[in-house]
Order: sequence, then structure tokens, then C-alpha cells
Amino acid sequence: MGKIIFTSIISIFAFISFFFNGVLITSNLPSELNAGDEITIEVRIKKGSISGFARFQQEWPVGFTVVEKVSANGEFRFADQKVTLQWMQLPYDDEIVIRYNLQVAPAISGTFKIGGKFSYIDNNQRATTELEPITLTIKAGDLSATGTDFGTTTSFKYGDIYLREIDCIRQKPSLNENNEIVVNLLVNKGDKEQFGKIQEQVPRGYTASSVISKNSIFTFKSSIVKFLWMTLPPEPQFVVSYKLVPINEIPDQAFIINGTFSYAENERTKVIDILERNIDISSFDTDKLVAEVKDIHTTEDKTITDVVVTETETQQDLADVTQQEQTEDITKTQEVITDDTKTIEETEEKIEDKVIDVVTEDLAYEETKIIEEIKTVVKPRITNVPEPDAGVTYRVQLAAGHKLVNEKYFKKLNIKDHIQIEIHQGWHKYTVGSFPVYKQARNYRIYIWDSTPIKDAFVSAYNNGQRITVQEALMIANQEWYK
Repeated sequence: MGKIIFTSIISIFAFISFFFNGVLITSNLPSELNAGDEITIEVRIKKGSISGFARFQQEWPVGFTVVEKVSANGEFRFADQKVTLQWMQLPYDDEIVIRYNLQVAPAISGTFKIGGKFSYIDNNQRATTELEPITLTIKAGDLSATGTDFGTTTSFKYGDIYLREIDCIRQKPSLNENNEIVVNLLVNKGDKEQFGKIQEQVPRGYTASSVISKNSIFTFKSSIVKFLWMTLPPEPQFVVSYKLVPINEIPDQAFIINGTFSYAENERTKVIDILERNIDISSFDTDKLVAEVKDIHTTEDKTITDVVVTETETQQDLADVTQQEQTEDITKTQEVITDDTKTIEETEEKIEDKVIDVVTEDLAYEETKIIEEIKTVVKPRITNVPEPDAGVTYRVQLAAGHKLVNEKYFKKLNIKDHIQIEIHQGWHKYTVGSFPVYKQARNYRIYIWDSTPIKDAFVSAYNNGQRITVQEALMIANQEWYK
């Protein structure tokens, strides 16, 4: 009874608080989009009687890009996958309308939870109103054309993977024995010789370093990995790679990498999306690459875009390298600047930071809270990345999560099998077994149900190592369904 009364008091207080300041946030973000879509998102903030400093923030996973349209006189920024709109003085209007373009990369899919926060000062107290989270589902684009029809006369096949005449593919990232995530990229550049660039946006919480650079200029800044060539390597096909190391613990977030490959052609820069494939390219063998000539007529490949080559882009990339090399010198110079020589701009930044700190003090606390009870005692050191199987196979999936867990975790659950881990649609998925027939996997799933606490294990299907639906696998292998 006491709990009911207490809950009612909280509800009444929340209602009074809302009624008093009238702050409400709504958004027209849909629940479903297709990979490659671009739409305009509108956020409406009913601010009521509040005024003065305020800030709206919204985080987007890697693979989403936000471009400003209407900022309602606020300072708009999109950096490190975070939208920030900041006002030193809110507009007088009772309702603030924000609009921005949301671009979805063609190579991503999955389900993402998108929310937002509006922080402000109310009666000299910091306050936050949340945007109700929306579960956004991104449907994968039709990438099957990359295996059958490229709009060109020549394509290439490497194992079971097709390459366009000019292409770049990413091997599914894997873990090495040091808990470092290794990313391998295969470039099929053909006869291109001039400027080239690989740019990959990686999840926050990692630092990146080059493993194989092929004489490129490698940089890493603000979660962006770049390989830059003023002259591409002489080989028609080559592999570059880098590794990602967690800055602290392995971040508990969707692991998604989104990238592009740029090259020069006829004084224009063409940009293609990097597609992720379940294939081992770490030991690339040119003898296994087969050229296929096709007599086809298609429309322009929509995964390729081109822009006029300007010196600005290349100079900016080189400037990033120069800035990285000069960081120590700049730091030393800043250390000797005295208080008497500080600029007005720096002084204004300090004043602004003081205001921001008041609002964000509680936000920083919320972001650093960790539920210690669900931590694993031993830091994960999983090296058992599944090898691609030939043909249709079935496994039993035990669990999925954004954060890696140690194999000992499953042993405590009476799982004695070899645990395989894969990164799929931003999730770490844990599977056991490899069965050529669905019925065998079905029976093993029942065994897992009966002998372990895992009651939601299910059968997952693969074709040449690429995850597909069980229904598709049954059709391909001409097998029967068993309950």
C-alpha cells in the first residue's frame, strides 16, 4: 500500500513539474527505413516558460549521417555520431522546430534504439526532458546485384564473393589473441593509378592503428580511419588492414563499421561503399581471382557516386596528417602562453563551459554508471572466430549482445562445446555446432534446452558462411522442416 501511495506521489509530482514548465519533445522519426534512404527528421520542443541556456543532444550509431537544415538559431554540430544543438539564449517562441537530413548508409541493417535529451536551466536548477526512444529498423539494401550485375563488362570472383571492376570489400572483423579487433580490406583498383582513399567510421571507445598500410598515409581522428594515397599501389588488387583496441573496457554498444573507397577517374573523384563479406582476405591469393566477362546493359550503379576533384579534399587529408605530426609542438607552445596573453575567444569559452558544466554534471554521472553485478570477472579473450563453412550449414545460437563476454561464462551454464563468435548487424552472436542437416541442429537445440539454463536457444542458418534465414537454407538444401 505504501509503495502505491509513494508511486502516486511521484506521478503527481512529475505531472505538476511538466505542467509548470511545459517542456515536451516529439519527433517524426519513423520506425522503419531502408538502407540508403535519406529523409528529413523534424524535432519539436515545446519549451513553455523556460529561457536562457539550453542544449539538445541525440546519438546515432555508425552508418548514420546528419546534415543541418533548420537549427532555430542554435549552434548545430554533428561530431562523433552525436547531434548537438546549443543555445546561449533560447528563442522567444513557445515551440522550437529543428530539422535535419538523416542519411542511412547503403551497407547497414539492423535494429537501433534512438532517443534524445533536452537540457536546460529551470529556476536556477538543471533539468532534462527526454525524447521518448524509438526503435528504428533498417532493412538491408538489395546487394545481390553485386554478385550478378555490375553494369560493366568485367567482374571478378574470389571464392564465393564477386567484385566489381573497381571495388573494396571488408572482411568481417575478427578478434585476435590480444582482444584486438582486426579489420582487413581488399581493394580491387584495376588500372587506376592516381589518388585513392579508404575512409572508415568505427565505433567510439576504440583507438586504431595501422597493420598493413601499402605505403599509404594512415591517420585516425575522431573515430575516423583513413588510408590516403597520392599514387595508388601498382598491384591491381591489394589488402590493407588496421586494428581496433578498446580504450578502456570493450564498449557496450552496437559494433558497426561504415566505410567508403574513393579514387580518381577523368578528373573526378568516384566514391563507392565498402561492403562487408564473410571471407578470409588476410592471406589474399591473386591466383584465386577469376575474371568474368559479361555482355550486359544496366543503369548506373547507385552504389557509386562521383564529385568534381578539388584540391581542398586532398589538402584537408594532408592537413590532418600534418596536424597529427605537429600536435606535440602545438601543445608545448600552448603551455608557455601566459594568462595576460589569452585571447577573448578563450575567455568566452571558459564562461560558456561553466554554464555547460552546470547542465552536464549529472549527464556525465549517468553515462559513467556501470552495473557491476553483470560484469564478468575475467576480461574476455575470445579467439574462436567461426571459419566459413562450405554450402548450407546450421548452428545453435545461445546468446547475442553488444558487449563481449568470456567463454568461461558459457561453461558456467553447462555449455561444454566450442563457442563460436561472430559480429553480425552490430551484435556479438555466440553459436555452437555445425550441422549439415536442419533436423540435427533442431535436436541439438532441444538438448541445450533440456541440459542448460538457456531456454531461448534457436537454430541459425548459413550459406557458405553467410548468415541467412532457416527458411532460405531449407529451400536451398531441399530439406524438410521439423518442429
